[in-house]
Order: sequence, then structure tokens, then C-alpha cells
Amino acid sequence: MLACPFLWGAPMAVNPDLALWRSVLVLGLHDAAKGEEPGWIGSADFEEVCGLAQVEPQAVLRAYASERFAGRRKVA
Repeated sequence: MLACPFLWGAPMAVNPDLALWRSVLVLGLHDAAKGEEPGWIGSADFEEVCGLAQVEPQAVLRAYASERFAGRRKVA
């Protein structure tokens, strides 16, 4: 699994399944930053999405900053 600079500025994976789960992770972080799903980060679902996105959940938790997502529009 990747440690962290996995989503911000890194090229998307060639594998479409991996790209999908990384997008799900970003959308989940965005929703949590907006207060729509505050309990998702650190939950069992969060851990599963991180596993499917092939990123370490603890690295995501360390790198996550809600203000990074709160000011951005949701693209999907």
C-alpha cells in the first residue's frame, strides 16, 4: 500500500478499479469536511475504502486536513 501523497497531485492509477476507489475516498473526505458524514473518517467503512484504494488509513488520517476539502467544490 502507498503511504500518502497518493491523491493530491499524483497521477491517477491506470487500473480503473483503483481510480474508482481513490475517487470514493476523496469524495468521503470531502463530505466529512463539509460535515455531511463526520463519523466516516476512522470508521470500518473508511478502513475498507482505504484498503480498496490501496492506501494506508493511518497515512490518510495524518495527511487529512478538513480545510483542504471544505473550500473546494465537489466534482462528482
